[in-house]
Amino acid sequence: MRRKITILIVAAIAVLGLARGRAWALLDTDGGGPGTGITGTIHDFTSGGHFGATVAVGQCTFCHTPHGALSTSLLWNHTLSGQTYSWDTTATMAGTPFPTFADTAWQGPTAKCLSCHDGTVAVGSVNWFASGYGGEFSGVGPHLLSASSAKASLQGLSNSGSSATLSGVHPVAMPYPYGGVPSSYNGVTTGANFIPGQWQSPPLGNVRLYMQTGTNTVTLGWNGAAYAPAAAAGLQGAAGIECSSCHDVHNKLTKDGYLLVGLGTGTGSTYLCNMCHMKY
Repeated sequence: MRRKITILIVAAIAVLGLARGRAWALLDTDGGGPGTGITGTIHDFTSGGHFGATVAVGQCTFCHTPHGALSTSLLWNHTLSGQTYSWDTTATMAGTPFPTFADTAWQGPTAKCLSCHDGTVAVGSVNWFASGYGGEFSGVGPHLLSASSAKASLQGLSNSGSSATLSGVHPVAMPYPYGGVPSSYNGVTTGANFIPGQWQSPPLGNVRLYMQTGTNTVTLGWNGAAYAPAAAAGLQGAAGIECSSCHDVHNKLTKDGYLLVGLGTGTGSTYLCNMCHMKY
């Protein structure tokens, strides 16, 4: 039977872009501090969690479902928008083209993140919940990532007003020059003008790198200190970054607000930007 759930949004959803120069203490005030897990965080949809569902919701099954998923990849339960994403510029200063990808085809985790966060699909639009199938659940409208969002200054995402154009957003589905050599990822190859010495290899801390093993197939290739370099041997020439390179959606590896795996402020090796980039 089709059921409806009503979810009360009590604060901003975690975002895909980098924090704009300040930490955010929400996770510490909800009983789910950084690194403690999903309970009480902004990705906790259960009754009594951050979103406070009015009926019982499984802590995993709002996003993932063991049956009736939209795809086998991640057993994804949330409606995809059908958008094709691109940026407002064609290439980086190093000559690396900005990518284009459709969320219905790309198997990297970024496509799944955008199914909630591109502002076109209601957060409550899930494919399967409590033996219901195919219908949207009421109560939550799209959580915008564009300039039209009241929380745009907090979120720091697209400044274009269009969900499909990720203007002003750190690139994702993009190659990472692991090992100081160009990589090809999502049909994009590292530009000829990149400077190997300006990249951490591997990235510091818990930054994740992914690797493309087929046309659209993406697997985790590097998970910070948890992986020895030998385990990431296939990354050289095939490494890429996704939203979850910098954000841990399950809050197991976070160090700062916005579910970041590094600090959004400061300097040194714990500052998120410095975990990948060596420019200072």
